[in-house]
Amino acid sequence: MAWVYGIDSSFDELTLDEARTLKAAGVQVFAQCLWTGAEQPPSRVISLRNAQDAGLATIGYISVSNDGHNGIWHVDQGRAGVPDVVWNRLVRVPVDVELANLRFDFHVTGALARVAALGKLCDVYTSYHAWVDLLGNPPRPMGVGLWNAIWDLHPDFDFPTLRYGGWQDNEVWGEQWSGGTQVHGQFADRNQFRADAVGIVTAPSTPVPTPPPTPPVPTDDQWLQAAGIASELAYGYARRRSPGVTLKQQVRFLVS
Repeated sequence: MAWVYGIDSSFDELTLDEARTLKAAGVQVFAQCLWTGAEQPPSRVISLRNAQDAGLATIGYISVSNDGHNGIWHVDQGRAGVPDVVWNRLVRVPVDVELANLRFDFHVTGALARVAALGKLCDVYTSYHAWVDLLGNPPRPMGVGLWNAIWDLHPDFDFPTLRYGGWQDNEVWGEQWSGGTQVHGQFADRNQFRADAVGIVTAPSTPVPTPPPTPPVPTDDQWLQAAGIASELAYGYARRRSPGVTLKQQVRFLVS
């Protein structure tokens, strides 16, 4: 499967020129937090719009928190401040599950159901620690994809080494492999995303052409026949050439 490079930046406002710089540098996906669990700064929507206008695939994730509200309420807060023109171009809207004291049914499944009702795929952003240690490792609802956080500083596929939640390898469409760092002027987390999961069509690799087989070296008999020396007398004479005379030289003498 093909993976593409993306960043998750929830702090700095992304200008259109900065978004174009990211794209020129090889960044193909820009993720932004739509709702922190408590607020939605206007800069988040501006950043997403600029990323979209620059041609980046965009992800908007929604955090749920233990503030007395259920997951449905949190998703509605995240959706409320996003214009349709931006919302409709988001390729995925994961539910961010990483804060302490969350309840699976009250916060997580409700949020996922609400995202689906709003027309987006059901996904979770989380880590082994958050899902297992904080949430108790519940089995993920069927059909829910995973954006996995594992900060090992290497852009490789690590989920098979530390599985959790019942997710299968083919259900993991993103891995966040680095925490906050400077990426072309943006303070961001670094990620890799499965290209087909974020709507990016990658060019198929050009197959290396197989070179034609080396033709076999003809035997003396084959060479003489190809030269048109068919009579037994000439054929035998050509083969009984003098020492130091090549077969080709002898044939040229016979046919001249």
